[in-house]
Amino acid sequence: MGNFNAYITADGSLGLYNKDYDDIYHSAEGALSESLEKFILPVDYDNLLKNDNINVLDICYGIGYNTKSFLSYLFQNKKNFLKMKEKIFSNFTMYSDTIYTDNKLSQENKNNTDTIYTDNTNTHIKKNNNDIYNESVYSDKLFNNIYIKAVDSDEILPFLSPLLKTKFNNKNSEQKLSDEKYSKYLSKNIKQKFKINDIVNFAILSQICSKCPDNANNAVLNNAIIEHKKYISSKMKGVFDLLSYKRDTGSHFKGFLSNLHNIYYRYISNRYKKALEQSKIGNIIFDIKIEDARKTVKEENKLYNLIFLDAFSPAKCPCLWSYDFFKELFRILSDDGQLLTYTTSASVKSALVEAGFTVGYIYNKEKNKVVGTIAVKNPSLIEHPLSAFDLGLLKTRAGIFYRDENLTGQNEAIIEAHKFEVLNSERISSTCYIKNNKKESICTT
Repeated sequence: MGNFNAYITADGSLGLYNKDYDDIYHSAEGALSESLEKFILPVDYDNLLKNDNINVLDICYGIGYNTKSFLSYLFQNKKNFLKMKEKIFSNFTMYSDTIYTDNKLSQENKNNTDTIYTDNTNTHIKKNNNDIYNESVYSDKLFNNIYIKAVDSDEILPFLSPLLKTKFNNKNSEQKLSDEKYSKYLSKNIKQKFKINDIVNFAILSQICSKCPDNANNAVLNNAIIEHKKYISSKMKGVFDLLSYKRDTGSHFKGFLSNLHNIYYRYISNRYKKALEQSKIGNIIFDIKIEDARKTVKEENKLYNLIFLDAFSPAKCPCLWSYDFFKELFRILSDDGQLLTYTTSASVKSALVEAGFTVGYIYNKEKNKVVGTIAVKNPSLIEHPLSAFDLGLLKTRAGIFYRDENLTGQNEAIIEAHKFEVLNSERISSTCYIKNNKKESICTT
């Protein structure tokens, strides 16, 4: 997988080590479990279900654990979510007199003054005076559409994501990770309680092959699939092979393969769409952007309900943790949206606050520890707000944030500028602050 080594994390899911950054993509405690704990379970689904269309921005998509876990979690909990949505809209009062479904009359009462058109998800009330009211009512769909934009600078990993297996035993770990430097990343066997739904991989793979045919036929990608075949799902590899055949009329045999590709493409595409229909999830629209996330966000005009920020650590990749980057994320987050990340760094929380967010922490009750950070525009969405002590900590040297004014700086330059600012700051150190206040912060620094 390019410049990556693979290892099996504690819950049996695949983890990757990046040799360029000398850093890991995933926690050794469990890559899939970490995604669930820090990005999926903290989502406010009561609030999210009020939206007919959900927009998700997955920054540093990698091999897609956060996106795939989010979608799989919806599949796994659809019954509970449908009950939740029914409760949300239980107080909605219908003012209709005539109801049309798919443009056909289905119900009529004595007044015949108002008309309702429904597309199974939204109901539009049209008054006789031509005023149109767009009111959402409960249906058996969780959402109309789920749009996901996956952003990553790596040209291979996002395209591998739907092909990778998510359940292994630790014997699958590459031996090259067994030396002392990497031993901390190798797993102990822990039962995996959560898994990725196959429908999710089908949906993502189908759209990758449809929207990015050049990448699907990329020689480097195919070499990576061959090199790391023990991590590849044979079922999804078969689908990939069928979907990625190039059209070629140069021979009867290749023409036959092209026709076979088209037949299977329609079959597979319809298969996952039918599965989505039966699951009550709605359509999944998946887009990949292979570029610097700063460029993507700077040019983005869509508002997002969820932002997953899963970049390498601030010390390794400060360009995606700067105050300037967070200002752009604040701009594209919806009023009731949530930004979720794994880090609890004081400099990150300080930058988020300075950018306009209300910041809180993600707390794991079972572990009795803070596991991440949440940033929102609507303070009511914060379950665990920062304490006065935590806010004071942000004013220490530890709270000095990274700067990247034009969103084009190199990581090395951003780090050096930050070091200079910290060394020349008159702020109190975090060590002295904690000592003077005679208590420990609930969040790490």
